[in-house]
Amino acid sequence: MPKRLFILKAGLVIWVLWHLGFGYLSTFDPQLGADVVGWSTPDGWNDELLAMSKQYGMVMFLLAGVYLIMLLDPLRYLSLIWVAVGEQVLGIAYGFYIFAQLGQLTTTQLAVQFAVNAVLIVGMLLLWFGLRRLPQTQPA
Repeated sequence: MPKRLFILKAGLVIWVLWHLGFGYLSTFDPQLGADVVGWSTPDGWNDELLAMSKQYGMVMFLLAGVYLIMLLDPLRYLSLIWVAVGEQVLGIAYGFYIFAQLGQLTTTQLAVQFAVNAVLIVGMLLLWFGLRRLPQTQPA
């Protein structure tokens, strides 16, 4: 197994678990999820924030499913990596929105989020460029 394929598979395992974990927290225990990432609600949890958190959690569950499918046959579903890249780009844009419009992130939190998202984008693109020419597995 090529080293990049191993890295992609290991990353996908972590990615699936991450999305399942935060999907669960956002849906069923938003305060704990907020505490884990260091986010606080300025005015407490109102019905709108709870609904938004649950919607976010459902999206996280769906993304975990997408990444699980990709994990089953990473070369066959390599193009799904663009879903993960898009997720990171949206994360950057949303971080800036939360910072600028809602004032719910500190400059440090925004910088850390941007850095993490940017590193993930670069890593995913490097994996995609390194694996896209490998032969795909044949369907059974």
